[in-house]
Parts: sequence; structure tokens; C-alpha cells
Amino acid sequence: MWLILCLTLFFSAGSANGGEQVELFDSDKQQVVATFANSDVFQKEAQQLLRTVSGRVLELNPSLDHVMIVKIPLAPPQRLQHAPSGIDTEIAEMFVIMPKKEGRRPWLILHTKEYETVVVEFSGAVDQLRASVRLR
Repeated sequence: MWLILCLTLFFSAGSANGGEQVELFDSDKQQVVATFANSDVFQKEAQQLLRTVSGRVLELNPSLDHVMIVKIPLAPPQRLQHAPSGIDTEIAEMFVIMPKKEGRRPWLILHTKEYETVVVEFSGAVDQLRASVRLR
């Protein structure tokens, strides 16, 4: 979990525009490799992914090695309710973790309006998001 916290702090510190841009981070390069305007396309994709949350990540420390991470600030924050997991909060920022290699499905790191971190699985597809950030 410390790695997740460090990564999210790194992301937040790297934003030159108050966190309003969408950022693409490559864990192998340890840097933001692209930024995008936080458009309606990204907001709609984020909302769709939140609607497909299926529960909390049960791994103690999910790997952030060999992944691409898309940071999407939510404007306005979006409500996430998932009763089986006890989640009922407003999400201010979303990190979509997409492994480069097969074997693990993408997952989310979410920051709430109350500055808490929630790590969840989702069942939605990331094809549209990958196209929006120009990943193959």
C-alpha cells in the first residue's frame, strides 16, 4: 500500500495545471508520458468505469510494475455506492491501472473528496479509454 500512496503523491506533484489534466503514466519509465485535456470523453469513460465497480481489490499489495496508469480528475466528483463492499463516497480522482502484460485485469485507485484512497476491481472494458490516450 505504501507504493500506491507514493505513486499517487508523485502523480499529484507532477501536475502543472492544478490536477485538471488527464495524465498517462508509464511505470517502466517512471514518468508521465502524455497529458490530455480533461474532456467530456474522459469524464463519461470514468463514470462508466465507476458504474462497473465489482468490489475492493483483495490483494494486499497489487503490483504497479509494468503498467500504464491513466489519472482522471473527476469534475464534478462522482458518487460511488457499492453496498457489498461498504463503499458510499464521492470520488474526486481516478487512477486506471492497466497492466502491460496479460494475466491481471485492470483495476482502479480512487481518491475521495475526504482524501481517502479506495482500491477496487471493475468489470468494464478499457478499450475506449486506451484509444483516448492513444494506447494500442
